Amino acid sequence: MKMGIMNKMMLTILVPSLLGLTAVCGLSYWQAENSLTQQVAHEFDSVIDKQIEGLGSVQKMTHGLIRTNAESAHVKKALFARTGDQAALESLGEPDVQSVLDDLAQHFGMVDGAGLIDASGIVVAHTTREMIGGNLRDRKSVQVALAGQMSMENTRNHAGEMSTMVAAPVMAQGKAHGVMYAYMSLARLSASTTDTIKMGKHGYCAVYDSAGTAIMHPDKTMLGKDCSQEPFVKAALMNGSGRVQFARGEQQMVAYYRHMPESNWHVVMVADRDEMLAPTSRLLKANVLVGIVTALVLGAVIVFVSRGIARSLKISEKYVQVVAGGNFNPEPQEEEALAKAASRSDEIGGLSSGIQSMVGKLRGLFKESEEKTHQAEMATGEARVAMEEAQEARKEAETARQDGMLAAAGQLETSIGVISSASTQLAAQIEQSDRSASEAAQRLSEAATAMNEMNATVQEVARNASAASEASVHTREKARAGANIVEQAVQSIEAVRRMSEELKGDMAELNEHAQSISQIMNVISDIADQTNLLALNAAIEAARAGDAGRGFAVVADEVRKLAEKTMDSTKDVSHAIRSIQDSTTKSMGSMDNAVGQIAQATDFASQSGQALEEIVATVEATADQVNAIATASEEQSAASEEINQSIVLVNEISRQSAMAMAEATQAVADLAGQAHTLKNLVAQMKLG
Repeated sequence: MKMGIMNKMMLTILVPSLLGLTAVCGLSYWQAENSLTQQVAHEFDSVIDKQIEGLGSVQKMTHGLIRTNAESAHVKKALFARTGDQAALESLGEPDVQSVLDDLAQHFGMVDGAGLIDASGIVVAHTTREMIGGNLRDRKSVQVALAGQMSMENTRNHAGEMSTMVAAPVMAQGKAHGVMYAYMSLARLSASTTDTIKMGKHGYCAVYDSAGTAIMHPDKTMLGKDCSQEPFVKAALMNGSGRVQFARGEQQMVAYYRHMPESNWHVVMVADRDEMLAPTSRLLKANVLVGIVTALVLGAVIVFVSRGIARSLKISEKYVQVVAGGNFNPEPQEEEALAKAASRSDEIGGLSSGIQSMVGKLRGLFKESEEKTHQAEMATGEARVAMEEAQEARKEAETARQDGMLAAAGQLETSIGVISSASTQLAAQIEQSDRSASEAAQRLSEAATAMNEMNATVQEVARNASAASEASVHTREKARAGANIVEQAVQSIEAVRRMSEELKGDMAELNEHAQSISQIMNVISDIADQTNLLALNAAIEAARAGDAGRGFAVVADEVRKLAEKTMDSTKDVSHAIRSIQDSTTKSMGSMDNAVGQIAQATDFASQSGQALEEIVATVEATADQVNAIATASEEQSAASEEINQSIVLVNEISRQSAMAMAEATQAVADLAGQAHTLKNLVAQMKLG
């Protein structure tokens, strides 16, 4: 199937352009997705690290608080003096222990219950009075604490809520005489830590214990449930730290998890992958839209440019085919159309003008050849008439022979003179016709040679145009590759800028959380100061009471020591928080500078991309014109070859005419010889 120049241009330009755009869209989407995935993974790791750090700080603080109370002298004294009689316990300081537990639950927000257990596992004091007398010997954390070690266990408290039971042994002389324990409220802890983390509509942060039980979750109905069969929980229990992707219905989810070895907890962050990669999806849609618009615009440009070229080449092709068919006088409409094509200022106009000039010269050569042929035909007719006259004269001579040889001889001599004269004249005319035919053949040979040279020139133009087309295509590809690289760089820089701004927001949020913690520590410090003052007042009142207030003085002294330890711990935490705030402020300043530099780099890369796009457009226009010239030259070369074959055919006809003239000349010469012989015979007849 023959393909027109418009279809060729559409196929060779539009299809590679669409393939290139498709490749660019796919590559940019892949790179953006990888970059965003890496950035999100880094952000998730940072958030998980902050959560682990916060949870670990609360656990350490709770451990220190329970350990400090377990080491108090009045707690030990109450346990040592207990004989099993509740009244005796109360008389030996149990109310003081009860007061310590109540103060612990009231002033430490994460504690929602605390108690004291003796060596047999019996609860001897508790913030909830109904729990006194209960047996907790079967609790694993109690057993570990009675063995002399700090322990922590995730269980339900006396109210049935999920809590973490922290237990510390009450030691004396290397032996545990009881257990001081407290329930750390996981609901309150998650409300200030993991519940504050929101990731889109379906993302959340949760904590699971070593058995896969949900102990901290934004959906409170999930607390205490066995989630060990969930894909991300199973991966966290198996691997400790890492990332896993899984399906939840029709949603594709991704989870990042980290292990806390001190408490054997697993912090997990779950997010909807589609929400997480929403920017890359928008980027892909934008690229597809740009590709469609580019294809439509490029197709319209190709149709607009190629339509004029194809129309001019079609006119030239039709004109050359008419001439190749032997018609050197085409219709006026065809002449007018070719003249209009020749008026173009590009290579197509030059080609059409050359066709006009060539056909004009061929028309002159064929006209001259026709005239010479007509002259030869006229001379041949005259020779034929003369031969007929000679034959009639011969017949008359034979008839007159009966009347007398002399009369016949005289008449024959007259006829021979006429024949001889006619033969001479005919020979001259035939010679002239032969020269004319030879000259016409020579002119046709020259025309054929000129056509061959023009055909070679057209072929050379086609080869040069093809080479130029290949160079233009190579240049266009290089320029387009540069433009694509710059565009990808702009997109990557823009993505980094967005991620930097998001990171800046996260750091600001971290600063706000640190401020909140600082406020909480200030409250704790104020409480410790007040406790210290109350302890001093109690010591003064005990001193006034004398021996009756000695026991109360011991309790006041322990409370004062506890207040001092709390103040020291609060100062250390305050210094740490202040360091975090300073680092956050410095990081935010550095992030502002980085965002400015990224914006400047984006502007430079955008300017480079625009310059390369202009170069690509210029190179593509040049390649289109060169391809059109190459195609037109190839078609003109074929038409010139057909005209050359027609000239060779006419030349062959002229050569055959020349051979016929030569044969006619030979026949006239033979006729002249016969006339001469006849003349001699007549002379002999006259002699006798």
